[in-house]
Amino acid sequence: MVGAGAPEYSEAMNSTGPMGKAWWPTSCRVCHRWQASVLCTRCLEGADLDAPRCIRCALRLPASPRHADMLANDDGLCQACRDAPPGFDHANAVVDYAEPWSSLIASLKFQEDTAMADVLARLMAPALARRWHTTGHKPASRRPQRTPWKRGAPSVIMPVPLSAARLRERGYNQAWLLARGLAGQLGLPACHDALVRRKDTPRLMTLDADERLRHIRHAFAISPRHLPWLQGRHVAVVDDVLTTGATLNEIANTLWEAGAREVSVWVAARTPAPQDQPLNPDAEHDQA
Repeated sequence: MVGAGAPEYSEAMNSTGPMGKAWWPTSCRVCHRWQASVLCTRCLEGADLDAPRCIRCALRLPASPRHADMLANDDGLCQACRDAPPGFDHANAVVDYAEPWSSLIASLKFQEDTAMADVLARLMAPALARRWHTTGHKPASRRPQRTPWKRGAPSVIMPVPLSAARLRERGYNQAWLLARGLAGQLGLPACHDALVRRKDTPRLMTLDADERLRHIRHAFAISPRHLPWLQGRHVAVVDDVLTTGATLNEIANTLWEAGAREVSVWVAARTPAPQDQPLNPDAEHDQA
């Protein structure tokens, strides 16, 4: 269930669109019922937007001890993040990468449904805003010298960059559309060209773990003109889905080396733990 956050999510999905343009009448993008919201209350409740998640990797945690190795400890981390934390400080996701959300994300990425970016940004924004103003645990950092986690707004939002070939093929970067939508919703600056992808990589989901790491290593860089400004900043990196974390780990390392103080990851969806994934999912996420 949506829980305490339901009014915030419902308000975010009202009939007022970007630049004050009315979206009413419209239909729910999930169930297609005509109404005044792009996502209806029933579908929002079914999304379980307030499900507990690991504060470090955004993995959804079970409400019951079905999988003991997934359970969060007192510090809010899943066991995997306690054993081998990712390179970024913390991650936020609002839904699992499963139907109907996987199809909505696919429509954004592969069917030129660019309006879906604003829908997803409106879904993400209330959870992100609420997290900033909620006291909580500090992440277990592998870098003791790093500034402790403060739940405050980041200095800038940056999208995961596409390769030049993928950008030409698709015509737009869905991560930038999400980042731009979140910037508008949250009143934060967004920068599309500070983080650059300096080499093309194959589709990571077709590779094993070792190959992913080999191909993604040194794939990103910071634009020289943004380097001075980046020093000591808190950066939020935006993408549609967090899967293995290989891409976002490499980006985090790039940002640390460039002088960033803190790195957050903001995604619309997080792939479930392997135990919860269907044997034959209808759609496989393409990390790009």
